[in-house]
Amino acid sequence: MTIRRILGENGPMDALCSGGQCPAFIIADNGNAYVQGKKLKQEERANLSAPEGEDFVAIPLLTLRKIAAQVGEA
Repeated sequence: MTIRRILGENGPMDALCSGGQCPAFIIADNGNAYVQGKKLKQEERANLSAPEGEDFVAIPLLTLRKIAAQVGEA
């Protein structure tokens, strides 16, 4: 897999987000998109259930809106 583009809170941030410094939306050449965010605390997990092999991460809604606005540009 090769990362084609990383979209972050302040726009494309290939150098910053690829170093693990922010919530991000990563677009790869394999046809998948990946979301980077904070691992959930136990109390946050209490009301969520993911199927085997899946999980959740937390991203502030404001950050997600900023990233969503960039997706069409990717």
